[in-house]
Amino acid sequence: DEEGGGRSVKMQALGSLQALHASSRRALSAVGELSSHGWLTTFQRWATKKAAASSNNGRTSLPKMLGVKKFGGERVIPGNIIIRQRGTKYWPGENVGLGRDHTIWALVDGHVKFTWSKFHKQQTVSVVPHLKYGHQCEHKAMEARSHKDFLKAKGLMQQARFAFKLAGEEGQERLERLDPFRAKLLSQIESWEGEVAAKKAAHAEKNAKPNWSFPIH
Repeated sequence: DEEGGGRSVKMQALGSLQALHASSRRALSAVGELSSHGWLTTFQRWATKKAAASSNNGRTSLPKMLGVKKFGGERVIPGNIIIRQRGTKYWPGENVGLGRDHTIWALVDGHVKFTWSKFHKQQTVSVVPHLKYGHQCEHKAMEARSHKDFLKAKGLMQQARFAFKLAGEEGQERLERLDPFRAKLLSQIESWEGEVAAKKAAHAEKNAKPNWSFPIH
């Protein structure tokens, strides 16, 4: 009985395989007919991978902090960095040092000064000592006063006073000599400002629109 049952199972399995084979042959023949008539479209899938997102700010390096750190007229002490740069865009002048990375720093106590170098054809950075810088500002203030540029003369005179105050005993002597010039300059500025205010008032009165409104009784 067991052998008979095993044979029946084998026969059933063989029949199912034959049926599957026949169905697959019928399916292949149907596909061939469709392709011969041009009704079958073949799709092919290519291997794909999702692209990773790109970033323009994926760096971890620190900023270089380049640029001008001390501007013209500012006071510096020895060791103060005036300019951080790559290359000699600004050329070192008097009383300044130049590092391996082209950093310019002050060597003496004084004021920063930018000038144009005709030899190097570029800006030159120097540090002028307090007393010398005060003399330069005083001379420029007198020139501005002679050209009646009173506001410029006032600013230069204030810079000269500040430099003389930092120059020690010699600066104090020069500061005392500068006081009469300062008093005369301030009086000229006051009279000039009064003239300007009077001119503005006269101009405004001249261009004022007439009042054509009449009182209603």
